[in-house]
Amino acid sequence: MKRLIAFVFVIISVSVLWYFSVPIMADKLTLVNNEVTSANHLSGVSSFFSVLALTSVVFVVCVQALDAKENQQSLEKTLKTNKLHLEVIALSSLINECDTTLHRYDRWEKAGIKGDYTNAKADVREKMNAYRVKLEKTYEEIQFS
Repeated sequence: MKRLIAFVFVIISVSVLWYFSVPIMADKLTLVNNEVTSANHLSGVSSFFSVLALTSVVFVVCVQALDAKENQQSLEKTLKTNKLHLEVIALSSLINECDTTLHRYDRWEKAGIKGDYTNAKADVREKMNAYRVKLEKTYEEIQFS
């Protein structure tokens, strides 16, 4: 919004300068021949507005470069956030799978299915705790970014 206001200000300034430049330049030039005065006056005004036009073009290019940089930073931040959210989803799915596996081992033990599920349950719990720690770190990253 500030850039738009600055650009409108530049356009209004150029218009006002153009409007008042003709009488001011005519008063300042004191040549005898009106044709020579007009030619000098017009070439001076033409040069002045060529410089103003070039300045406006440079201003617009600078504004566009800043906008492109801001858009790139915004895109990078969005990509990082999306990556963190995907990581949260993956870790949540892994934790749910661990819970399901532990529940399945408990049912098998209650049903009397032979097997040593103690070691398997310990491994699953260890992995699940590691996933939870990583999930907590990811949540902290999301909050601080």
